[in-house]
Amino acid sequence: MHLNGTVEQGIVGDSRLLVGIGKKGNITNLFWPGIDFPQHIEASFAGIYTDRTGFGWTTDPPWSYSQRYAGDTAILKTVMNNPAAGIEIKVTDFVPPGDDILVRHFEVANKDNDQIDVRLFYYLDMQIMETLTGNTAYYDTRSDAVIQYYREYYFSCGGDMKMSGYQCGAHMDGSDAFADVYDGRLEGNPLIISHGSEGVNSSQVWDLGTFSHGEKKDITLFLGMGTDENSVLTSLAAAREKGYAGLYNKTEAYWKKWLARGRDVRKFPEVYRRSLITMKLLCDRKWGGIIAAPSVEPNYRFCWTRDGTFIATALDRAGYHKEAEKFYRWCRMAQEKTGGWKQRYFVSPPLAGPSWGPQIDETGVVLSGMGYHYMLTRDKNFLRENWEMIKKTAEYLRDMQETHGINGLMCRCLGLWEERMARHIYSNAACYDGLRAASMIARILGKKRFSGRWKKAAGRIKEGIEKGFWNGDAGHFIKSVDPVDTALDISILGLVVPYNVFSIEDERVRSSVKKIEETFRYRAGGIGRYPSDVYYGGNPWILTTLWLAIYFQRAGEREKGEELARWCTGHATELGMLPEQVHRDTGDPLSAIPLGWSHAMMVHYILECEKRR
Repeated sequence: MHLNGTVEQGIVGDSRLLVGIGKKGNITNLFWPGIDFPQHIEASFAGIYTDRTGFGWTTDPPWSYSQRYAGDTAILKTVMNNPAAGIEIKVTDFVPPGDDILVRHFEVANKDNDQIDVRLFYYLDMQIMETLTGNTAYYDTRSDAVIQYYREYYFSCGGDMKMSGYQCGAHMDGSDAFADVYDGRLEGNPLIISHGSEGVNSSQVWDLGTFSHGEKKDITLFLGMGTDENSVLTSLAAAREKGYAGLYNKTEAYWKKWLARGRDVRKFPEVYRRSLITMKLLCDRKWGGIIAAPSVEPNYRFCWTRDGTFIATALDRAGYHKEAEKFYRWCRMAQEKTGGWKQRYFVSPPLAGPSWGPQIDETGVVLSGMGYHYMLTRDKNFLRENWEMIKKTAEYLRDMQETHGINGLMCRCLGLWEERMARHIYSNAACYDGLRAASMIARILGKKRFSGRWKKAAGRIKEGIEKGFWNGDAGHFIKSVDPVDTALDISILGLVVPYNVFSIEDERVRSSVKKIEETFRYRAGGIGRYPSDVYYGGNPWILTTLWLAIYFQRAGEREKGEELARWCTGHATELGMLPEQVHRDTGDPLSAIPLGWSHAMMVHYILECEKRR
């Protein structure tokens, strides 16, 4: 479902393979062997041919759709109904942990016909390694599967019953597998190689036979991945041997066991568990990085240390310390020689992604998160293991303050929203808390000299914030100086949540929050970033609304916090996915779905209510 460019999707995966499933049961994204790159799918969905209505894709009218997850798992169920054909299809999608295979189980039912003949088609259009050029598709008789490959990326698609036909084709020519289906049969072309930019595709068909009224029949498709023909066929054979039921049970047991590791809650338990599962799927199993969102439009499938740390601290707070530790090890691998981090990174392996400027808060936040991890775990071995990274980072921040700072404030850089160069209040708050955390760590490890110098550097930032960012005439903290921007911005809350520069009772903070409350008046409700925001038209965001909810919870204004949190849960998708934004007038989800930071803030809010540190 596309809403102003937004793709509404659920996700399944195992932290190595990450798959987006659209509202219509179509595959929207497929990331492998990393959860960020490459993205291999152009389009993939099913079609149905009946002797009464002919052929139609399940993504076209008159099909209707509903979706849900199977309990607290990453097993996604899509129900598709076609009243004209009298057919209902239930699709169950999941990735068994560690198997590098997507399982797509179809249950086809005759709902309204006395008798009907049915064939199930499946269309697979890949852009392997994010290119259409050079892809090859062929039918393998030994495995009864279609294989598509390019370089070291191989994909096999086959079922748990023998197919009735196949077609390997090229876009926009006589062999096109998308166009070959409409007569209810496939031509059987066994091989196609892309010589230009048109790309290749494939369709497969299974004759399900005659259905009596109310009869149901099942078929399971396996989309396997490997680095060569042998590995991809071995993966397919293993999946067929284990079967749908065995793989389903394995996947269900995995998620049940994983959730049992963490803390449970009383408030919003379903939203909480869905957020935990979503964040887990955004954590890379091998390297430990955490992507912002499984989204190419907008292109958020990178690791920002800012987003990653918010997600890591939410998981940490919920009891998933191993995931947090792995993320900080990833940060150690990604750290630049200077001691800081660039804007964003490819996760696997850590490589700098496209960047449009320095953001010093993304360095401060890592130290802040590591200090928080220690406060939760009291694990001195974690501090020792990461001491050299911590020292290098804190010294980098102190050096940037001394060489490029003014009046104790940090250097000019892009701010939280990555739009303008200035000295931002949020960036300075993040660096203050990062240096303070580093000072605490140094003291615990007996590094008194470093502890003292970093504590002094943090103190200078706090003094600079008090002198430079408070606007007494307006009665609120301002967004930035050098140049001055007096706009109200939700990022002002960083002074108390999460960075604790000032007390929650500080009257200047309270006054600023009151001004923020009065500023946002969207028809759809919610809280935005700042009044003049134009990104996607300027809308309320889930994470900003929850940010204010967390503040209210800490400040003892629990009813206000509850109202904002319920607004957020009310604007989740049918699957409980939290988007980045909500349309200011219609209330529709916008931008990336799901956004990891949105889910992280939901977990932080819920645990704040539970009085969990």
